Amino acid sequence: MSIGESHRALRDEVADQLRSWILDGTLEPGSRLGEGAISERMGVSRLPVREAFRRLEAEGLVQTAPRRGVRVAVFDQEELATIQEVRLALELIAVRKTAERRDSETMNELERVLLAGSQAAEAGDQSALKRLNGDFHELLAGGTGSRVLVALLRSVRNQAHHLVGGLVTSPEDSWSEHARVIRAVLDADAEMAALLMRRHLHDRHESQRATLTP
Repeated sequence: MSIGESHRALRDEVADQLRSWILDGTLEPGSRLGEGAISERMGVSRLPVREAFRRLEAEGLVQTAPRRGVRVAVFDQEELATIQEVRLALELIAVRKTAERRDSETMNELERVLLAGSQAAEAGDQSALKRLNGDFHELLAGGTGSRVLVALLRSVRNQAHHLVGGLVTSPEDSWSEHARVIRAVLDADAEMAALLMRRHLHDRHESQRATLTP
């Protein structure tokens, strides 16, 4: 079934698919995005494609230039450094607020993720660890109770992921650091959780910049 045959709002379906293609590298930085080609590929009219372009431009994943049309946002070292700085600030706000707010549903979910992650790490299940690493970030954002912060963090994570060309550390390495943050949050130690999150992101960002530097 094509996207055009689904029941969800077409602009959302198109935006989700384009975002996925950008983040997994199917659409590389600088790739031209023609309304006609995308609408034909997805089986939709041009209107939802145009609306999806606007949404992805607001997220920083595509760029529109006069007479040049729409293209996938191009990698830029200076912009990457700014995005990483913004992300660090937002992640620290989130982890502190979640540890202090102690929403019972979030705490229960973090305990579930911690247990599932330990089991996946022991079994060497990289696919499960990758999924649980994603759950970790979503839970810490959602645990703040702020829909604005959730949306901002999701957007800035996507931009950071795109600007490093999809470079990620091994799920197992990320999980071991995430697990320590979770334990600090469950212990209501907001400052330790923030310290561990800062160290985790700083190390990841330094590694990514070193890899990308010519």
